[in-house]
Amino acid sequence: MAEIKRVQENGLRFYQVTEGEEIIAKLPSVTTILGQTKDMSGLAKWRKRVGEAEADRISNLSMSRGTIMHRLIELYKTKTDTTATAQDRLVQLKEVAKTDDEVNEFAEHENADLYLEEAWKMFYKFWFNSADYFDTIKKVIEAETFLWTTKAGGWAGTVDNVSEVVDGTIKIIDYKNSRKPKREEWVIDYYLQASAYFIAYWDMSGKKADGAEIWIANEVDNLPQKFTLTQSDLQFYAKEFIKRRQMFLEKHNI
Repeated sequence: MAEIKRVQENGLRFYQVTEGEEIIAKLPSVTTILGQTKDMSGLAKWRKRVGEAEADRISNLSMSRGTIMHRLIELYKTKTDTTATAQDRLVQLKEVAKTDDEVNEFAEHENADLYLEEAWKMFYKFWFNSADYFDTIKKVIEAETFLWTTKAGGWAGTVDNVSEVVDGTIKIIDYKNSRKPKREEWVIDYYLQASAYFIAYWDMSGKKADGAEIWIANEVDNLPQKFTLTQSDLQFYAKEFIKRRQMFLEKHNI
């Protein structure tokens, strides 16, 4: 059986795949590929406008609450009694979350209480709108699952969720949090990320997901956003992701 080990080279994240003593592949992570090949000019202007300290504060809050929010959703969908009412499952989640290592990952941080509070706020935006979000999931197939492929040179990463939804189709679902609502042109990298997981899941399981959904809770609206991709969309964006992978290799002379 293949074994996966995370490795860092020149500050870049790769996953080394081995079988016995043989190294089968060294695969760049999906997020590293996208992070290293995106247009950073807008981000640089924003950091200059708000100042480095404030930019770091906002970025750390978004990252930390996002990490906790992901875990809360995972626990709610996979560790609570799916036959219970939503309210009872919420009570169960709160109990489980008290001692969960990932929920309490930042417990020693000076902003631990803030990160936890903000993560719950984001979670509740999905929970209070369960009819459009949690209730659409009929069966969780994968949750926070590591995926990898050697197709088109290969890549690896962790998918948030792969589920059978109420209409019987299989969807790749990605959870995000944001300061403000997103326009579609701002979330193209999320589409590319979903398409990378689409290919990896297909390669590993032999199952071709029917589409993908990007769920984004933001600080402004009570109703999260949902961006939906068809299977054809994913196949289109997979080609675009492969182009970005090549850009990554060329940038770092790999």
